[in-house]
Parts: sequence; structure tokens; C-alpha cells
Amino acid sequence: MYARTLIRASSRLVSYRCVTPLTSYRGFASQSDKKIDTSGTLSSINSKIGGILGLAGAPTFGKGENVIDLIKKDHKTVESLYKQYNGTKDKSKRQEYAWQLTKELVQHSEVEQIIVYPLLKMRNTPNGQHLHDRSLTEHQQVRDLLYDLDQTSIDDPSHPAKLKAVVEATLEHVKEEESEVLPLLAKEYTLDELQHLGAAFENHKLTAPTRPHPGAPMQGPLAAAAGMAAKPLDLARDAIRNITEKK
Repeated sequence: MYARTLIRASSRLVSYRCVTPLTSYRGFASQSDKKIDTSGTLSSINSKIGGILGLAGAPTFGKGENVIDLIKKDHKTVESLYKQYNGTKDKSKRQEYAWQLTKELVQHSEVEQIIVYPLLKMRNTPNGQHLHDRSLTEHQQVRDLLYDLDQTSIDDPSHPAKLKAVVEATLEHVKEEESEVLPLLAKEYTLDELQHLGAAFENHKLTAPTRPHPGAPMQGPLAAAAGMAAKPLDLARDAIRNITEKK
């Protein structure tokens, strides 16, 4: 009991929950009116740092799979987990699918924000700034929804609706990303660059958090540091949850 209380208290220190959330909930749908604007100098520097490291393949500086293919695979994984959640009445399995879906979305999104989205505006491509900021805005909406879901027990009658809201917001974002963002990356960057980015994408997931932290920085060194700081605590919370809450 003491360990569980300690973990919950400590988690608040790294949850980075905003005092005034960006999102208000209306029927569990994300309705944020606040659009993210990264046109400022500091935001641009933060973004560029991530883009440069991504293109270099940091931290291994090697090549991997094309990042576009990796991103699409992650999208399919989330869809598959949601189908499995809806395909069973077993509460234990539904819980596992929801937890895994949350982890997949969090890690995918946090890494995408830090090293992939910066590429949209690094070469001053038409519409790049707009796509970059819109993508971050949509990620923040999903972050808020995921946080609410993560605080909701599988026994809560609202759990299915909250998970549905997460998935619907995600799939809308995926539709735009695969039709606009990824084609732009394929056009502006070479296969060699995208393969270096793929290696960075996979390696950065190893240090990404497993739980949603909606008030955390989204880009730059602070975002990377916040993720690395949250990761061990998230893993500890996951382990305790598997013991105390697993059905």
C-alpha cells in the first residue's frame, strides 16, 4: 500500500499536468480551441535541434527502416489493438489492449513530435509550418484524451466511450498525416535521410514515456529530458498497476 501511494504521489511530479488544460471535454470529445504556434524563434530552434538529430540517426547514427513505413505500421498497430478490444468481452483482455494501445500511442506521438515533425518546416516547404503546427495541436488533443482515459478504471462505465474518443481523434489525425504529412516528407527528403530518421525513431522510443503527460514540453531538449525522466517512473507505475489493478 505504501509503495502504491508513493508511486502515485511521485507521478504527479512528472505528469506535467497543465493548471488550465488545453482541452475541455464534451461527451469525451476533444474540443481544444487553442492552436499551437511554433513560428517563434525559440520554438523554431527547439524544433530544428530535433530534426537535425533525427536526420543524423541519433543516437546510433546508423540507418534503419524508412520512417514513413514505421509510422504507418504504428498506425495499423493502434487500429488492430482497438479491434481486439472491441472483439472480446473478457475484461482482463480488454484492459490489456487498452493499456497497450495507450503505451503505443504515447511513445509513437512523443518521438514523432521531437524528431519527425520538425522536418516539415526545416526546408521552408510550402504549407510545412501549417502542417507542423496542426499536427502538434492534434497530438495535444489526443494527449489530453489519453490522460483522462489513463485515469479511468476498466470497471468505469465511461471507459469504452473514452477509449473510443481517443481512437476517433487518432484516426482523424492519421488520415491527415498519411495523405498530407508523409507524402511531403517523401518528396522533400531522400531515402537515405528517411532511413536515418527511421533508426532514430526506433531508438528514441526506448527512452519515451509509457504514460500520457499532457503538460510536458512537446519538442526540443526539454521534451527529450522530460520523457527520459518520466520513463522509469512510468515503468514503476505500470508494474504496480499490473499487480494491484489487473483483472
